Amino acid sequence: MKAGQKKINRQALRLAATTLILAEGCTTTLNVKTFLRHRGYRAYQADVSKGLFAVAQQEGWAINDNGAFRVYYFPRLAALPQ
Repeated sequence: MKAGQKKINRQALRLAATTLILAEGCTTTLNVKTFLRHRGYRAYQADVSKGLFAVAQQEGWAINDNGAFRVYYFPRLAALPQ
């Protein structure tokens, strides 16, 4: 580990994913990993994947697993009857 690198945690994962989903409409573990690394975190793909999946389940986010990777979204709200 390089000196000064921070360990990832659920809060960092949640913040990174939320920021990316708000900016882009969705995110992937690769995007979150890159985002965190640019902010001084020691982020490995396997750790980000496992942690982000847990965060998404806890937060109730929508997940699209296409077999190669997962895409994370905020859940769609149903229209209210008029």
